[in-house]
Amino acid sequence: MNNKSAYIPFCTNSISGAAIQYRNNHYYFRKHLHTSMEIYLIRSGRCAMDIGSSTIYCDKDDFVMIFPNVVHSFYLPTEGECTFYHIHFIPDLFTRIIPKEDTSVNLIHALLFSCQSYYRQTSTRELEEIVAKIIHLYGSGTPASSINALLLCMLLQILNSCDGEESATSQPAYQENYISFVLDYIEQNYKNKILLQDIADELHISSRYLGRLFSRYMNVSLGNYINIYRINRAIFLMEHTDLTLTEIAGKVGIKDSQHFSKLFFQIIGMTPSNYRKMFLQR
Repeated sequence: MNNKSAYIPFCTNSISGAAIQYRNNHYYFRKHLHTSMEIYLIRSGRCAMDIGSSTIYCDKDDFVMIFPNVVHSFYLPTEGECTFYHIHFIPDLFTRIIPKEDTSVNLIHALLFSCQSYYRQTSTRELEEIVAKIIHLYGSGTPASSINALLLCMLLQILNSCDGEESATSQPAYQENYISFVLDYIEQNYKNKILLQDIADELHISSRYLGRLFSRYMNVSLGNYINIYRINRAIFLMEHTDLTLTEIAGKVGIKDSQHFSKLFFQIIGMTPSNYRKMFLQR
């Protein structure tokens, strides 16, 4: 089982957005997903988020971290106001960090196995200071390595907090290694046809066992996860290229454009053409 080994300098910029945000009057940002990790720390007011199959309501001092490839929305359930710290960061750098000696599971996967689609806690003073400092440094031209060090400190604190709770990570380390391999396999092969049996053969285990294991760890079937991952990559191409929707479908491993539109609607709740129009109108 070979995980990704490409070298990423620690001075690489991981932040794609960091700011203090303000919303009011029933603000609604509809269902979406992305390749970045997203952090909210509520400073005042109240908001709600639909994350996967869960709905959560957040008040002052709530900290929420949403993982990549998770469908979610953000909205204000009342006419009130909400102010929050908001950070997007690309997790690639931290997938090269192995936090435990007895496993090859990287930091991001370890967090994902503990928290599944999102992590939530009441913010501590230390956590709030880290988030506020990241936002301040991001806008001040500070070297990326200093910001990455703060992100790493925050992620390790969260993992340490999760380790004290009952989670999927209480299972044998080899199971985590299996799921970590599957996630890497999907990332590297999503443009091609992916079969459960092919992945199971790579791991020398049965496809039935792997399917059950993946669903237990990820709270979604392998087939559905692959579809969500492909739609996420399609959204990235829609937002960053001028490719046609048919071309985009082909580039994410979906050869039938009608099937692509159907999947997109099932996952995001709108057609790909309407999504692209909405993005261009922002």
